[in-house]
Amino acid sequence: MPDTIAALFKNQEHADSAVRALKSAEFDNAEIEIRGPREPKVPDFGGNAARGVAIGSIGGTALGGVLGLLAAGVVPGSHAYVQGGWFDPFMLAIALGATGGLAGLLLSAGASRDRALFFEQEVQSGRYLVTVETQPERRETAREILLSKGAIEAAPIDSPSVRRGGKRVVE
Repeated sequence: MPDTIAALFKNQEHADSAVRALKSAEFDNAEIEIRGPREPKVPDFGGNAARGVAIGSIGGTALGGVLGLLAAGVVPGSHAYVQGGWFDPFMLAIALGATGGLAGLLLSAGASRDRALFFEQEVQSGRYLVTVETQPERRETAREILLSKGAIEAAPIDSPSVRRGGKRVVE
């Protein structure tokens, strides 16, 4: 599965130099993308939240309905743990549906691709972003080329880089 390496550059000259170096190292044009401050693209975080609420609500409602049927003793062969008959499955479905919706919202907000948002904000502030989609065995080669051409930071999108002993290391 291809990895995406993202690198930030202070100006367009350094970014263009990195793209030329990647092409000379036999990275395909289709694998390389450069974006500058004129083309900002804001991620769709509202769509992620809506999907999280929908999935959580549906899952919670289904679970609540099943647990309510079992607890009320409506399923043949089961013992009634609570009084209320058919009312219990509906109440548990509503309660767990709301709980699942809230959990889905919180989980989708927490997994909102903080790293992508960081790169988008950097591009909007005037930096240039070069991304390279490459196979795992060529990931380090692409990263070294980007850093050698003046990248402020170059790391796989899912793995942040950190400073250790004055050197950037990908975790």
